[in-house]
Amino acid sequence: MSIRIRFVAGLCVTGLAVSSCTIGEVGETPVSTLVVTSTAQPTPATTEASASSDAQLQELVDAAVATFGGGAALAVADGAVITAGEAGGAPVAWSTIKVPIAVAALRQDPGLAPVAGEAIRSSDNAAAEQLWAALGEPTRAAATVESVLAEAGAPVRVSHEHTRPGFSSFGQTAWPLDAQARFAAQLPCLPGTGEVLADMGMIVQRYGLGQLEGARFKGGWGPEPDGRYTVRQFGLVPGAAAGTGDVAVSLWVMPASGTYEDAQAMSDLLAAGLPAVLGSVPAHSCD
Repeated sequence: MSIRIRFVAGLCVTGLAVSSCTIGEVGETPVSTLVVTSTAQPTPATTEASASSDAQLQELVDAAVATFGGGAALAVADGAVITAGEAGGAPVAWSTIKVPIAVAALRQDPGLAPVAGEAIRSSDNAAAEQLWAALGEPTRAAATVESVLAEAGAPVRVSHEHTRPGFSSFGQTAWPLDAQARFAAQLPCLPGTGEVLADMGMIVQRYGLGQLEGARFKGGWGPEPDGRYTVRQFGLVPGAAAGTGDVAVSLWVMPASGTYEDAQAMSDLLAAGLPAVLGSVPAHSCD
């Protein structure tokens, strides 16, 4: 079953002073509403549930933007069809890309499990670089990670060139929220992902999706070229009712203040409202 969900993102307010910033980038292109409609013909019950989810997700994003300014976005997948995406381009993956890197590395060498654990649970950059190096030279490593993403039906081009000093090449991958949610939905269906999924249930940074009991997720954060911080997270979160399965979610926030602290709080606000919405969203399926 597939649904239609509206994706809304706010545009950053101009003229605001930015504090606690170092280096960074954020697009100035206005972010608009985008509705992606499933190719499947929905039943009346599905249409009604979709409309409800549509309105609730929009309210979540609107509330976050009203509170913190800036921009916010959500994507939800039912495991088969991505129903919403971000307008205005694909945000940087940051540390969320460590998940497919870990999957690829463990397939080649299961002995890297402790290293993958550090890369996922603690978001350790040195551990992630070790996993990346284990995949071969940069172009080969990127191609191997791309193959994992393609397996999930969510192909993305992985960056293998250092475009920003002080940051990993792969962390600067442009990863659209809709593709990331699709990848999350299919992650349990891919071979050799059990260890990584277990690590995603033991994340050290417990803000945003980390507030939700039973969530298996990965976060990423960093400054854009103008210094403003963004936070993004994706993963599988339990449905509203016990035993109904997990729902794939991806989120992105960039508060008007540009601070990491406000980005964390903004992701908290978005995630806190998700349980009330996900009751009408189908859980992921490997069928």
